[in-house]
Amino acid sequence: MKRILGIFMAILFMFISIKGAQAQILQGKRFEFSTSASLWNIKYEWSDEAYTLINIPIRIGYFIFKRLEIEPELFLTIPEDGDDTGVIFFGNVSYNFKASKKAFPFILGGAGFGNALQTYTQAWDYGENTMAFNLGAGLKYLVGNSAGIRIEYRLTTYSAKGEHLRTDNNIFIGLSIFF
Repeated sequence: MKRILGIFMAILFMFISIKGAQAQILQGKRFEFSTSASLWNIKYEWSDEAYTLINIPIRIGYFIFKRLEIEPELFLTIPEDGDDTGVIFFGNVSYNFKASKKAFPFILGGAGFGNALQTYTQAWDYGENTMAFNLGAGLKYLVGNSAGIRIEYRLTTYSAKGEHLRTDNNIFIGLSIFF
């Protein structure tokens, strides 16, 4: 896992050092820091207790060529009791379309690895080497000269030891800051 992370960081550094012409969606801003959240609250019929789970992806994107962006992403799953936090590191690529002066729909895809799957009350299969693949689409709506609101849909499949474990559908709402 460390070798894959090292290779990914070397590729990221290579892209950052290459100068692309007008790659960003905001003039003069080549990086995008964004975060969002997806909150799950589950109450089973047979239980009086409700369970809460928060998923928080943290991204630092770099525009490499005409609205094409690489977005390394750290995906944290924090159970309400705080034990066994799940971590998945994704390497995503996204393309931002220009719908208007302030609206940029986007599509993304990527792959990742980590130590667990998110589930309703805990990081499921904690300690397993988990592979994940995702596809998504969303909208970035610019607010001011350096910020935006981000909403996206994400389809993610998980596997471990070559066996498909699960497929998730999530909606994330968050913020982007461009610099």
